Amino acid sequence: MGFCSFCNENEVEGWLKYYCTDCAMLKRMLVLHDPNKCVNILKRCLIRNEEQITNKIKLELKTQDKELNEDNSYNTPLPPLTRSKIKN
Repeated sequence: MGFCSFCNENEVEGWLKYYCTDCAMLKRMLVLHDPNKCVNILKRCLIRNEEQITNKIKLELKTQDKELNEDNSYNTPLPPLTRSKIKN
């Protein structure tokens, strides 16, 4: 069998088919829905500009800091132990 005509990575399922399963699904989605809407959705979701990239990096750094603080919570020093005075 051959490779997909769209992605050129996955094998096609049958002898007379041109697309792999995923690319065939994408093709059906473009036929069912307005291709312009599909492209706009993909652009909004998958393509990021510089501002969105920096915002994502800042968000990831904040979550990493939060996770580190939560993981190190068991390393906080305990209060000093004192001996109680026993009265006879």
